[in-house]
Amino acid sequence: MGYREDACAAVIQGLEAAGIQYFIHVPDTFGAPVIAHFEQQPGVRAFPVSREEEGVGIASGLAMSGKKSVLFCQDVGLGNSMVALTTFAMAYHMPLLVLAIRRGGFGEFNAAVHTFSETAPDMVDSMHLKAFNLDYKVPLDQWPRAIQQAQEYAQMTRRPIIVFLNLKE
Repeated sequence: MGYREDACAAVIQGLEAAGIQYFIHVPDTFGAPVIAHFEQQPGVRAFPVSREEEGVGIASGLAMSGKKSVLFCQDVGLGNSMVALTTFAMAYHMPLLVLAIRRGGFGEFNAAVHTFSETAPDMVDSMHLKAFNLDYKVPLDQWPRAIQQAQEYAQMTRRPIIVFLNLKE
């Protein structure tokens, strides 16, 4: 099982339309094509972080200086970042775009992630973080504009926005 090339291409198109200047990521198999794309773009500074909360801190610093960034990670890593997202980014009105790759469910090869992945949207909702889902219910041709709108929404509301992505085949 692997990633959907068409979904990855839609994510790339959406981030480019949003004018992302910094691509912060936690390495991920399903998001590998997106990561590889931005690591090769001369106009975008792309780099990995070891933990999601580290990415929230860096993205927040970039937001304070007026830069557009995205944190690209797995939904199972959102638990690591909840304190940083709620007591810093949300409390201090940081316009952050977080793209969280859905794990678990159909096509998942790692049995250890099912339980947490299934509850990640509920956890995000319980923390009053705004979230959107891009999955099979949203036509793929609408993904790029939705990602661009999520970035604009984060900027307008000055708060973190999480977009859950299903990139699995």
